[in-house]
Amino acid sequence: MIDKLIARLNGLHPMSEALTERIRSMVWITDHPKKTILLKEGEVNNHICMVASGLVRSYYINEGKEITSRFMDEGFIITSWISFYTRKPGNEFIETLEDTTLTCVHYNDIQKLYEEFPEFNIIGRKQVEYSFYMAELRTRMLRKNTAEEKYKFFLENHPNLLQRVSLKHVATYLGMNEETLSRVRSQYHKTH
Repeated sequence: MIDKLIARLNGLHPMSEALTERIRSMVWITDHPKKTILLKEGEVNNHICMVASGLVRSYYINEGKEITSRFMDEGFIITSWISFYTRKPGNEFIETLEDTTLTCVHYNDIQKLYEEFPEFNIIGRKQVEYSFYMAELRTRMLRKNTAEEKYKFFLENHPNLLQRVSLKHVATYLGMNEETLSRVRSQYHKTH
């Protein structure tokens, strides 16, 4: 499992053997059954994890309803970015949607890696850039697209998730209710 994390990080920027071994010494692996809450609103996120296997979502509560903000499957780096960065309690929940295995590194260890290995700063920057890019894509999708365009966005950016995620969660991710999503899906698949 740690090899998957090493491969993911090497894909962002080649790592020296010393950095690779240092990361191996810091990482721990955790297994979580489906529907495990990994982080609750009001908690400080103290680690970053990569999904080795399984599926995770982040969501927040708005007017008593769960609003899905991200889906993270194999290879995704997960954390509550605002809480992790500010070291303050966050406003989101992170929950497993399937039995999930994570490879995790503590915040303090990440900071040590930044200090000791300049190349790790490039890895961190590229990961944050990617996360920002994905957040911007979703924000633009929510603000500018029709319901059908939102559904098409989901199909293009998360093609393997339709079979793995409930329509309720997909609907809140796309900023619509389940009835609208069902109608849009039906119409879309009739014409495509």
